[in-house]
Amino acid sequence: MKRVILVLMFLSFMSGAFASSEEILSLSILGMGKAGLADVSSNSNPANIASRSEDDPSLRTYFSIQEDLEIDELSSSLGFFQYPTMRLGAQVYGSNLSLTLNNDSYLEDREYTSDGLEYTGYNKFILQLDWGYKINNFDFGMRLKGGSVTRRSNFELRSNFFFLTDYIVNTFFSNYTSLSNSDFFSLGFALRFNANDNLSLAIMSDSDLDLSSSDDTIYSYLQGISLGATYTSNLYTSTNQLNPFVYKFSIDILDIGDEDNRELRFGNEIRMQLSNNNSIAFRAGYYEDKETIADLFTFSDQGVTTYAIAYDSNDYAASLLLYVPIDSYSDFNDFTIGLSFEFRF
Repeated sequence: MKRVILVLMFLSFMSGAFASSEEILSLSILGMGKAGLADVSSNSNPANIASRSEDDPSLRTYFSIQEDLEIDELSSSLGFFQYPTMRLGAQVYGSNLSLTLNNDSYLEDREYTSDGLEYTGYNKFILQLDWGYKINNFDFGMRLKGGSVTRRSNFELRSNFFFLTDYIVNTFFSNYTSLSNSDFFSLGFALRFNANDNLSLAIMSDSDLDLSSSDDTIYSYLQGISLGATYTSNLYTSTNQLNPFVYKFSIDILDIGDEDNRELRFGNEIRMQLSNNNSIAFRAGYYEDKETIADLFTFSDQGVTTYAIAYDSNDYAASLLLYVPIDSYSDFNDFTIGLSFEFRF
């Protein structure tokens, strides 16, 4: 118990020198309001590495494409192609370690031209190293993460069937220049407590280092601390038979002491187990930025609802995503759709 208290005190101390961070969210929590800090199946928490078994895959690769859409723009030229974001990555596992390489390609500043569309294109590369260690019911983790952003102006797409070729060429085979002050580095620490077979709790600080910070107030120590809890119903019955349905609920509070980045996330999952290795999951969740702690459990039109349907097996997984802002339910004009794939080896 003394060791646990010391770890919590260390986390609180370190968080005083942190600001917000970049995230690499796993496929399994995208439809659950992005909540999953205490969920052992996600990669949100480096401590989860400690609970891996020898039968788990040693390599996973993933690909996702999502697009922010406005209904009013769909009837225009290339209206179905508005603000896409593409993610490619791979995660390699070793003994208590994992290395993740991730690249996000996204477009901004959409403008019409005589030939089609013009954007500013960005590539964000992230390198992440996770370490985890288990002591009884406690999983400890550390995360090192760094990356940078490059930019390409005049990202042009022709308004004909060559637009997809233009997108691939501009994304993968064109010159990008480094974006000034875009480099980032973070050092994170985490602790996950497995209360029983159904409930897990987590505390974590994973934020960009701000070595110039000299604020040593108690409030600043809480900046960057995130809390999470996950409940999962039993996978098997009392007679060791596979349960046909498994329920999961996760809730996270991110960056509790940081009014610029504080966020509430929660989500539900109902998983239909077709066999030991195959399942279909239905997910729904919610997330919202919270400027004050007093507003933490109040809801406004600034929140976003998330939905997903996913298929999961030992070798691969696929998920169809839908994000709808609360203020879009009145006219349903703005939403985000996405498709994700993951392959395991």
